[in-house]
Amino acid sequence: MPSSPGSRLGHLLRQECLAALKSLATAGDQVHAHVHEARKAIRRARSLAALVASGFDVESADGILQRTGDSLSPLRDAHVVALVAGRLGKRPADPHWKQAAATLEMRAERLVRRELAADPGFARRRRALRRAAKLLEPLPWRELKDGDIREALVRQSRRVERAARRAKKDPTPDNLHRWRRRVRRLRMQLDALDSLGIDAIGHDPAASKRLHRLGDRLGARQDLVVLAGVLRRLRTLPHRRELLRQLDEKIAAP
Repeated sequence: MPSSPGSRLGHLLRQECLAALKSLATAGDQVHAHVHEARKAIRRARSLAALVASGFDVESADGILQRTGDSLSPLRDAHVVALVAGRLGKRPADPHWKQAAATLEMRAERLVRRELAADPGFARRRRALRRAAKLLEPLPWRELKDGDIREALVRQSRRVERAARRAKKDPTPDNLHRWRRRVRRLRMQLDALDSLGIDAIGHDPAASKRLHRLGDRLGARQDLVVLAGVLRRLRTLPHRRELLRQLDEKIAAP
């Protein structure tokens, strides 16, 4: 492992790119699980890139990572809504969710087949991830100091605070989703810095756990919002209006 803080951060960033690549290369029969792992690695990589964006030219690499992650989002969302519907289907009071879950599972599998037909083995995405890692390699990571990293962390903390104020004042789905994304990024940054032995001065050691709990709560609500959006498009789904009514009640609950 490199010795300087910046070198360690740059090494981890590139490793996350390669972790995403490996997940897609080994998808096999477990496509949904590997897509999920790839997207998490991409988000971790982008969270690290955000820590150095003010001083290093990471825009091109970050753009590749963003586009690659976004291209996998429909696959992940399709699988998540099927899982959420399946969990709702286990409740005796919601007998129609089992049928909805089965329909959503078939939809998710169709989407996987379509994506793999267009990009066999995710080869195009894997090439993109290799490009991102290659662009990051020659940057002057040794020049990055602890203070630079801490300043970037403070900026991200302020972004979280602004997003929280906006979401609490006007809790629209977009505002809540933005808050969730910024919470998740800050939590990933804190976790990464802790794993690298970089002291994030001024931050409570328990902050990561609190951010994780908050992110999970916001994420559970976002999953319901995404599921509702999918059901609104599946006009032939039996009992769709009743299921949407239930979802709207759950989403509106404090």
